Amino acid sequence: MSLTEFIYYIAFSTYMIGTAWSLRSDGDGRAVALLALGALLDFGVTGLAMFGPNVFDMGATGRNFAIDLGAMLGGVVWLLVIATLIAWRYGRRPVFHVLTVLTQLVWFTDYLAFLFGLHVYPMT
Repeated sequence: MSLTEFIYYIAFSTYMIGTAWSLRSDGDGRAVALLALGALLDFGVTGLAMFGPNVFDMGATGRNFAIDLGAMLGGVVWLLVIATLIAWRYGRRPVFHVLTVLTQLVWFTDYLAFLFGLHVYPMT
């Protein structure tokens, strides 16, 4: 496991903890801040992996369908997080909760696709 994969794991876990807390507390501000921190960490490590020092290199030597799917879903996750935070900001709690769960599902699929692309499927 590379440093970047570990940080992605921390970001994903932070978002999931914030989401669970948020759903139980009906959108408590601290819980929303925690889930936003997880998404921000994911966004930051993606930038570092693409443009930062070599320590964040994941060693991918090619591409495959799963990595491409993970990259596409990663962009969808960021848009969903932004929509979730906007819904929370404007007090639309039912929309916030639906978007939060939808983001969880898409992010989980994204995370698994990316890991399968790195470690299971052959690169082209």
